[in-house]
Amino acid sequence: MKSIVLSALALACAPVFAQTTVTVSPADMKGWVFFDDLEGTPCLAGNLCEMVSGPATPPAGGGSAHLKLVSPSDRPSLGTLLGQLAGKKFADITTLSYSTYKTTPTPPTDVLAIALQFSVDNDVTDIDFAFRGRLVFEPYHEPSLGPVMAGVWQTWNTLAGKWWLSSAGNPSRFPSSVCAQSTPCTVAELLGHYPNIGIRDLPSQPNTILKAGGGWTNFDGNTDALKVGIGGVSTTYNFELGPTNKDECKNGGWEGIFKNQGQCVSSFSNNK
Repeated sequence: MKSIVLSALALACAPVFAQTTVTVSPADMKGWVFFDDLEGTPCLAGNLCEMVSGPATPPAGGGSAHLKLVSPSDRPSLGTLLGQLAGKKFADITTLSYSTYKTTPTPPTDVLAIALQFSVDNDVTDIDFAFRGRLVFEPYHEPSLGPVMAGVWQTWNTLAGKWWLSSAGNPSRFPSSVCAQSTPCTVAELLGHYPNIGIRDLPSQPNTILKAGGGWTNFDGNTDALKVGIGGVSTTYNFELGPTNKDECKNGGWEGIFKNQGQCVSSFSNNK
């Protein structure tokens, strides 16, 4: 995977407070960006990665982030430099969940859903910030969380699931093959092998990624309501389409994204 450098990511480092909701929309992405994780470039194809209304009733509002593949080489992703987690031990995370939706029709045997990934640091207590790959959660690895289904929203408590390291077995990153994709680990197992493992903190690099793809074909899905809790702070990231023109600012269309209707109208008048 190639790294990307996107200055907008730095905006996500603003402080947050207990039990807050951060609304992310095209009008104000709050430092989140769509990108292609294979090429390390912005994802510009509107039908491959975009904020949309729906589908159905998303868990955190009326919209969600849409990620779609048309080729096995596609890696549509939504990522940010999440200041709330940067440099923190994975052991200190107390809440970590998100929701996914998979569009029908898909084969009944298809278990794929949008994955949650972190740029990983094998030991956040040292001064080595070298790239170590990704720490990845995919719902299908833990059947007790329930089967991945199509046509419904599902919420995944990732701390009750299994995780794998993209660089397990790589001599310069994670030499041991434990917690590989073929043998994912529970959180307890992961921390047993790597007590100080955590979220990488490197300016202008995404450390939190919602991703579809990796040799997948014909995937069409959505994600919403990423909830992160650490150090007494719990934040839900709500992905919304929001108003797309000043007329849609009326009748409460500005709420949750702008301070008031006037600010919403002004944002379009100024071509922001």
